[in-house]
Amino acid sequence: MDRLQKVAACYIIGTNIHEEHLSVQEVLYAYKEQNHAEQGFRFLKDPLFFASSLFLKKPSRISALLMVMVLSLLVYGIAERRMRNRLAEQQETVPNQINQPTQTPTLRWIFQLMGGISRIKITVGNRVKYVFDGITKLKQRILLLFGDAVANIYQIS
Repeated sequence: MDRLQKVAACYIIGTNIHEEHLSVQEVLYAYKEQNHAEQGFRFLKDPLFFASSLFLKKPSRISALLMVMVLSLLVYGIAERRMRNRLAEQQETVPNQINQPTQTPTLRWIFQLMGGISRIKITVGNRVKYVFDGITKLKQRILLLFGDAVANIYQIS
């Protein structure tokens, strides 16, 4: 590797945490892991989120909205990780966007796959019953991957 390549391959990472509390390797690891958090916030730029149409003036409301967004991102990340772990544990796959099997789908893709499920409320006298329509075999497999609580909600045994 020539000198120019070595210089171009170097970068500086600064922190105010003392080296006795965090090693150089830990700082580098934390820096590289930031990308995962940054990718999580890409939904803010998504036209489906409509972030550009929100106009908040009070700092307390801006803070509240940010808290809701961060909590939503946390739930999204946990659900995506749970889905991927279940797929790996059970050695299952779901089709990706080009119909190839994958064990690492995004939760957004799972949501798209789950589209078209309807809950129908049937009332006869005082009795109320809910029936679900549009649950294909693939959607049923996905729902089962989320666990018993979700399966019970969708009345899947």
